[in-house]
Amino acid sequence: MEVNGEPQGSWTAPSAQFSRVPVVDVHKENIDQYIEEIKHAISTSSFVAVDCELSGLGDRKKLNAPGIDERYKNTGLVAKTRSIIALGLSTYKLENINKNPSKTEEGSESGAASNNVDESESGHAKSWTYRVQTYNIMVLCAEDYIVEPGSLRFLVEHDFDFHKQYSQGVSYLRGNDRENEKDQPLREVFAHMVKSKKALVLHNGLIDLIFLYHNLYAALPDKLGTFISDLSDMFPSGIYDTKYIADYVCRTQASFLEFIFRKEQKVNSEKFSKNRPHVKISFHAVENQDTDWRHCGDQECDEEVDVCLSYAHHGHCPKGNACSKSHDIDQIIKHRNLTKKNKKRKLAAVDNGESETSNGNHVQGDEDPVGSAAPAPVNSGGHRAGFDAFMTGFAFTTFLVHNTQIPEEPADFQPATLKTEAMVNKIYLVCKDFPMLVQKSAYAKNSGEHVKKTEKLFSQPL
Repeated sequence: MEVNGEPQGSWTAPSAQFSRVPVVDVHKENIDQYIEEIKHAISTSSFVAVDCELSGLGDRKKLNAPGIDERYKNTGLVAKTRSIIALGLSTYKLENINKNPSKTEEGSESGAASNNVDESESGHAKSWTYRVQTYNIMVLCAEDYIVEPGSLRFLVEHDFDFHKQYSQGVSYLRGNDRENEKDQPLREVFAHMVKSKKALVLHNGLIDLIFLYHNLYAALPDKLGTFISDLSDMFPSGIYDTKYIADYVCRTQASFLEFIFRKEQKVNSEKFSKNRPHVKISFHAVENQDTDWRHCGDQECDEEVDVCLSYAHHGHCPKGNACSKSHDIDQIIKHRNLTKKNKKRKLAAVDNGESETSNGNHVQGDEDPVGSAAPAPVNSGGHRAGFDAFMTGFAFTTFLVHNTQIPEEPADFQPATLKTEAMVNKIYLVCKDFPMLVQKSAYAKNSGEHVKKTEKLFSQPL
C-alpha cells in the first residue's frame, strides 16, 4: 500500500543472494489502492522492466516473415485482434547514482574499466544496489478479442488463473484515447511510463512493444518507420532487449528468459562469494494478501535425470507437461555445464591420443552425458508476467555489470553514462542476424496520434 505514492513497509537488506521475490498481485478490486504506488515506483526508478502475457499470437510464420515491414504489419494485425491478459511491471532504482555530479568523468571511467577484475586483495568488491518493486496486473480487454487454444493450453499448464482474469481483470480499451475517457488505469500507468522518460527493458521485445503501443497507448501507425520514430520519442532513455543482449553481446549458451535469469543469478552469487563486481537487490517487502513470494533458490539436482533438449535450447517443449524429461532450469544449467566440461575433456583426450570417453560418459553432440533413467519432470515454475518482468530486469542489471564498463556511481542512467551504446535500442528479430534499430529516420515522421498524445501528456505535471 502507499501514502501519497510512497510505499509503506520495510525494505529487505540488499543482497546478491536471494531465493524469493515478492510480486504484488493487482486486479480490479485493488487497482485503486496501488495505482499511485505503481506510478511513484516508475517515477523514482532508473528503468522499468515489462512483460506481457497474451491471448494468442496467430500464425508464427507470418510473425517471422522475411521482410521486417511485412513482419510489423502481420504482428500489428495480431495486436488488433488479440489482447494482453496479464501485464508485469518491475521497477529498478539504482541506489549508486552519484549524488555528487562534480565527481570527475576520468575517475569514473578508471573505475569502470576494471569491472571484471578480482578485487579480493583490496578487500573491496564493487556492487550495484537496486531497490525493486514488482507488480503482476491481471488484465481483461473490454472489447472482443481472439483466444487461441494453444496459448490457453500453455498458460493452463503453467497455472495461469483464467477464472481470476475473467472475474477480476482490470479493464482497458484498445487504440486511441476516447473523448471523456474515464477509469482506464492501465492506460494511465503506461502513459506515466512515457511521461517519466525512463529506460524500458523487455525480453524478445518486438511483439510486446507492438501490443503495448496498440492496446495501451494509441492505434498502431501504418508504417514501421513511423512506429519506430514514435518509440524513439516515447523512451528517450533507451529500450533494451535482454534476448538481443544475451545472444549478440553476452553470447550465452541459451537465450530464453528463465535460463538467462537463473544463469545470471548463479553467476552473480558466485562473483559476490569471490569478492568480484556484482549486483545487490533490495525488495519492498510487505506481508499481506496481495503479495505473492516467488521462489527462485537453488534446488537439489538429480545426477540421474534426463534433460529435455528442446526445452534446454528454446525454453519450450511441444509435449508440455506430458514430456518425460526434465524442464527444470537448474538441471538444464548443470547439464550444459557438465556437457561443456566433458567436451573439453574429450578434446584434450583426443589431442593426447587417449580414449574419447571421460569418466565413463560418452559425449556426442547435445545428448545427455548422464544416465537415462528419468523421474517425473520437475515443473520449471508458473508463467507470471510480474515475475517474468523481474527476471528480465535482473538479467539486465547483471549484463550491465559483467559486460559493460558501467561506472560504480553513474551520474544518471543514460546510455552514454552507462557505456551501453552497443546494446541500447536494438530489438531482437527472430530468424535474423541483425536487430531492429529504434532510432529516428530522416524519412519518417511521428504519427499524428503520438504528437497529439504527447502534447497532452507533457502539458500536465508529472
